[in-house]
Amino acid sequence: MKGLKKVTGYGLRVSGFGLQLLKSCCLLSSKVIQGIAFYSGLRTSVFGLFISLLFSFQSSAQPNPYLYQVNQYNLVRNDLNRLHNFGNDNYSQQFLQKLEKLVSTGEGRINVVQIGGSHIQAGMFSGQIRTRLQTMNGEMNAGWGFMFPYRMSRTNSPFGYYIRYTGDWQSCRNIEMRKTCTLGVGGIAATTSSEKAELTVLLEKENSLDYRYNKVKIFYQDSDSVYTISVDSAFVKNVVRTADYTEFELTGRIDSLNITIQKNAEKEGSFTLFGITTESAPNGFLYHSIGVNGAHIPAFLRCSMFEQQLAMLKPDLVILGLGINDAYGRKFSQAEFEANYAGLIAKIRRAAPETAIVFTTNNDSYLYRRYVNKNGAKVEESMMKLAKKYNAGVWNMYEVMGGMNSVVLWEKNNLAQRDKVHFTREGYLLLGDLFSNALMQSFEDYLRNKNQLTTSCQLVGSMTEKSFQNEGISPVTSSK
Repeated sequence: MKGLKKVTGYGLRVSGFGLQLLKSCCLLSSKVIQGIAFYSGLRTSVFGLFISLLFSFQSSAQPNPYLYQVNQYNLVRNDLNRLHNFGNDNYSQQFLQKLEKLVSTGEGRINVVQIGGSHIQAGMFSGQIRTRLQTMNGEMNAGWGFMFPYRMSRTNSPFGYYIRYTGDWQSCRNIEMRKTCTLGVGGIAATTSSEKAELTVLLEKENSLDYRYNKVKIFYQDSDSVYTISVDSAFVKNVVRTADYTEFELTGRIDSLNITIQKNAEKEGSFTLFGITTESAPNGFLYHSIGVNGAHIPAFLRCSMFEQQLAMLKPDLVILGLGINDAYGRKFSQAEFEANYAGLIAKIRRAAPETAIVFTTNNDSYLYRRYVNKNGAKVEESMMKLAKKYNAGVWNMYEVMGGMNSVVLWEKNNLAQRDKVHFTREGYLLLGDLFSNALMQSFEDYLRNKNQLTTSCQLVGSMTEKSFQNEGISPVTSSK
């Protein structure tokens, strides 16, 4: 069949992300398969596809855990690429149930929040996960998510968008401990006292997906109502104004928008921007990538509006990648690290009591470009302990990379940078693919475990009924 490729242990795989989770294909509804077949451009019948997938799945003997079409490297431990401690607790079960509904019906919104340091601010690692999720079964793109004009703070902006600005702005990041400022979930803020300031949100033309938006939400602090936020009225369908944000619903999807922040006459005060979110559809994945270069856990603990704003994002899954900066040095304390994470998890649980949480361990790294950072193994141990205590999952990046000193091989293969801490673009994209693989493996396991008993009973019942019919015997139904 055109567009199909045989993969040992995983049935048939179709170009595109949809059929890549069909190891459990025999457990999916016909509507799911119809949707996936339509997305993949197949012309074969749904029934034929189902039988082919079922046969291939049942006849496979050597499962291949590396499911998706990403570059293969001998240095990557694909056999260890999975989410640990994920899928059996109520938090992850609710997430997986919502994912099943989204895949099978196309309905529902899944909000993901990924928090970290420079690995996340760069936008390549998290951006690849966003792309994988939003294309896993046709059109599941609900929008870009969190944005911030990072250039105000003279730091790098993530690839995918950029925000031009006018006015005099003073920035503050959560890593700047000597500064006194109010911070939200983004870990960064900018304040202006200008009479008029403007923000222009633009999308990169090179984005692989269409991130034009029809809903924009601006998060800010303006307690004395000193400023008024507006956009071109010709684009506006509806406006919601609260003390914490202003949301504009637009008449159509656009790729650029000018936001005016105007000081009201005869009023004194300032306006603090915490971030912007853009959305494009009510169904699908909305992915908020939140990273601050150099951030450690205490940096986010000092964000006084973290809980309040995280609650507004309504996360179904929070991915926590803090730790590489906590463990950079020779005086790393596991006890302090675990205590700090306990405080952050408490904030997350109060803001989003039902959200699932996944830790991503530190990558293997060096100290000062010369010495192996042995704290990576300690962080791995601590995260496994925290995951069991708080019913969270763990993606063991350290283990999947190859363990201690594996970053040297990643550097030799142009996947890691010379500092042996950060990755190249190709390295970040590979990590995004690997995380996506692990998450989808958990989804497959959930589908299989959920439907295994039901499917077996239905098969036995059908075979029994046919056996009775062949013998000319009517099945007897007993009643009490």
